Amino acid sequence: MAAIGVHFGYTCACVAIFKDGRADVVANDAGDRVTPAVVAYRDTEQIVGIAAKQGLVRNAANTVVKVKQVLGRSYDDPETQTHKSQTKCQVVNREEKPYYEITVGEHPEYVAPEDAAKLIFHKMKETAQSALGSDVTEAVITVPFEFAHAQKQALREAAEAAGFHVLRLIHEPAAALLAYNISHDCPSGRSHFLVYKLGGTSLSVTVLQITGGLFRVLNTHTDHNIGGEGFTLALAQHLAAEFKRTFKHDVTSNARAMLKLMNGADMAKHSLSSLGSANCFVDSLHDGIDFECNLVSASLGYTVSAGPELDVLHSLQCAATERSVLRL
Repeated sequence: MAAIGVHFGYTCACVAIFKDGRADVVANDAGDRVTPAVVAYRDTEQIVGIAAKQGLVRNAANTVVKVKQVLGRSYDDPETQTHKSQTKCQVVNREEKPYYEITVGEHPEYVAPEDAAKLIFHKMKETAQSALGSDVTEAVITVPFEFAHAQKQALREAAEAAGFHVLRLIHEPAAALLAYNISHDCPSGRSHFLVYKLGGTSLSVTVLQITGGLFRVLNTHTDHNIGGEGFTLALAQHLAAEFKRTFKHDVTSNARAMLKLMNGADMAKHSLSSLGSANCFVDSLHDGIDFECNLVSASLGYTVSAGPELDVLHSLQCAATERSVLRL
C-alpha cells in the first residue's frame, strides 16, 4: 500500500493519494475535500469536522479551533497567548504547557493540544481508508517552513497516536511542487519556482530552487493578516450591514449574532467557490428575526469593502484555479 499525504492546517485538514501522475485530494463523508480542523467535546463523544464547526455557536466553550497554533509550544509562548485571547475555549497553564479546559460533565477535563490534534489526524485516516477501501498506516505530512523542531515533533506524535506511521515531514512549499510532479520537469539543470499558499489564517509566498531534483528554499515570507478567515469576516460584516439596512438593528457588537453570521458567511463562501451565487440563511439572528441574503460572487468585490484581503483574493483567484505554483 502506497503512503498517503496529509495536510494539517490551522483551520482545515485534508488527505491526498497519488493518482494519475498527480496528488488527488479525496473527499470526506460530507463530500468535501477539506475538513474543518475543529474538535467539539460533548458529554459522551468528541466530534471532528463540519458538525463540530456548525455547533460552535452553542458549544464554543468546549470546541477547540486552530490547535496547530499551540502544538509544541509552551504556555508563555507569544503564539500561545495570542491563541488564548482569540479562542472561546479556555486555555490554562499546566506544567508550563497549554491545555484546554473542557467542562462537559461535573468536573472539568484538561485536554492537551496533541490530543485534540490526534482526533483530527484520526479523522483524516478514516477519510483515506474510506476512499481506498483498505487500512492506511503510512503517511507523509506537510509542515510550515517556519515550524521549529518542537512543533514538528508534536505534530508527528499526534499523527502517530492516531495510528499513522509517519514516513517523513515535508515543508509545505516543497509538497506543493511534488503534488504537481514538478520535480521531474527538470531532472538536470536549475529551475526556480514561486509557491504561494493562501490558507485560512495566512498567505505564504516562497521561492524555491530545484537542481537535479534537489529542493532548496531561497526565501519565504508569511503574512498573518491575510487568509480565508479574513474573507469570511469581510463577508460577515457585509451581511451585518445588510441586516442593519433592512431591519434597522446593528448586530456587530453582539458576539453570538456575529458568530452566527460568520458560520453563514463561511458556508456561503464555500458555495461561491464553485457556484455563481449562494443563499445565506441565519435562523433567529437578532430578536427572533430570521435573516436571508442572496450573494453573487461577481459582485462581492464591489459590495464588500474590508481592507486588503479582497484585493489579494481578486489578484490571485485566476491563478488559483490553475495551480499554486508558478515557474520563474
